[in-house]
Amino acid sequence: MREKKPDRPSLELDDYSGPFQPDLHISDFSKEGLMKLVEIGGSIYGDVNRKWYLAAIKRFGQEVADEMHHEVWFADGGSGDHENEVIPRLMNFAHEDAETTAMKVWQCLPAMSTRMTLEFRQTGEHEWEMSTPRCDVPEQGERGGPELLDYMCNKICGHLELFGFRHGAARWNEKIRIDPLKLPPRASADEPHCRWCIKMTDQRVDYVAEPGEYVETHGLQRKTDAEIVNHEAGKYSKKPQ
Repeated sequence: MREKKPDRPSLELDDYSGPFQPDLHISDFSKEGLMKLVEIGGSIYGDVNRKWYLAAIKRFGQEVADEMHHEVWFADGGSGDHENEVIPRLMNFAHEDAETTAMKVWQCLPAMSTRMTLEFRQTGEHEWEMSTPRCDVPEQGERGGPELLDYMCNKICGHLELFGFRHGAARWNEKIRIDPLKLPPRASADEPHCRWCIKMTDQRVDYVAEPGEYVETHGLQRKTDAEIVNHEAGKYSKKPQ
């Protein structure tokens, strides 16, 4: 969209029904309209992530697809790095490295902010519990049947989110520890889809040596967990000099 002319007032559009606007600018949308655009963006890149992965399975097989899925998100300069760089830079908190810094990123992610409800409860001086009473990822699986639910729970919740939360937070600060307390699928609609503990510890976290009780009990350790241990500490945080 072209830059809006400074002398033209915003149209304050809640949606794009009505006449075509030849010089439409994103600032012509109201808060409600902008929220819909964020939801659109989150839905599209979530769908692209799943569709390319399924296409890779069909063409190259499950093992190669899993390797590609991990590489796309977590290699240096991958999509995980992009999310963790662009959001804090544009939202002006790239200088931070507290346990809440990663939580701010999650709150601003288009695929998360409009498609799930994140609830945070402080449980200690530098310790929080996060839960998701609403989340479109496992709910799509619940609606779509066992095969889709298995993909959402195992490839998204139990890998992309579990590894991604830990990987991203470690690059903000190597002392941030993140542990799942409960992951999907849920037993009933009355309970949250997942619960997490996020805290600042007093030493560098080693998920290979200490995977965490839930991860160990449910066999969620992966050889790639060593990448978290060998990360580049402070990759994202840029403290003022």
